[in-house]
Amino acid sequence: MTPLISSRCVYDPEVLMVMTNAFDRACDFLPAEFRHSDHMRRKLALHIVHQVDDGESDPARLADSAILSLLR
Repeated sequence: MTPLISSRCVYDPEVLMVMTNAFDRACDFLPAEFRHSDHMRRKLALHIVHQVDDGESDPARLADSAILSLLR
């Protein structure tokens, strides 16, 4: 089985809260027909994880970046 992400990081509770906040914000911007799509939600989540791993810590920027990544 192939792992979903290549990094095996452990995130502290504060970082998990930021990631959760960013994910929830990004999901709120999805059109209603995509809000419950596992594929779209997975893409958002993975983008946020990669951005956090690259050092981003602002939930608004993480959410915006995740939504913009879907448009590419």
